[in-house]
Amino acid sequence: MRTASFFTDTTSPGRISIARWAPRGTPAGFAVYRPLNPTAPMLKMARADYEPLYWAILSRLDPRRVVEDLYRLADPHEPVLPCWERSPFSETVWRHRRLVAAWLERELGRVVPEIAPHLTDSAG
Repeated sequence: MRTASFFTDTTSPGRISIARWAPRGTPAGFAVYRPLNPTAPMLKMARADYEPLYWAILSRLDPRRVVEDLYRLADPHEPVLPCWERSPFSETVWRHRRLVAAWLERELGRVVPEIAPHLTDSAG
């Protein structure tokens, strides 16, 4: 399992969106997993306000069940969890897919790397 930006990985057959919606023009062929979506009001929040609310969402989920669901949705491919923000991440550029990765590592010992952006990706 890996994470990515919709702008970095547009073709992996195991893409499962964990965003509230995909960017306009995103190629079809991805599943959606709503339990990992942030709420609509969270999308406009500062990181300091957002993170505790998102951790609360994760705390209500069973990480083993989430992993099972994601692999079932991606079958027979590796799950790739895209959301909007491009890397590199910073205090002002961050996204919930990396919180999901940290949660899975903490709860299950599962390391979920980020797909590196292509050299042709434009930042911002």
